[in-house]
Amino acid sequence: MICDSPLFTYILVLLKDYEVDLYLRQKWLDERLKKPEMSRPLDLNDPKLVQRIWKPEVFFANAKHAEFQYVTVPNVLVRITPSGHLLYMLR
Repeated sequence: MICDSPLFTYILVLLKDYEVDLYLRQKWLDERLKKPEMSRPLDLNDPKLVQRIWKPEVFFANAKHAEFQYVTVPNVLVRITPSGHLLYMLR
């Protein structure tokens, strides 16, 4: 038996197993990127630039299998504020 939800979540009731398609959003402060002279946040969506920024490691405890969606144009954005706060969004 499979149950559908609007969040693309499929639950296999008998196996107590599930599948999830989600958007990952992380926020953190990196003092090295603090630039008070910046007038507004900087948005980066170039995969080569995003790759060069340190990001916290992500893991899902007890996951049987996990993978990121790989597409021709990566679904990623990094926003850096003048105070050095980063917002990392990935699908």
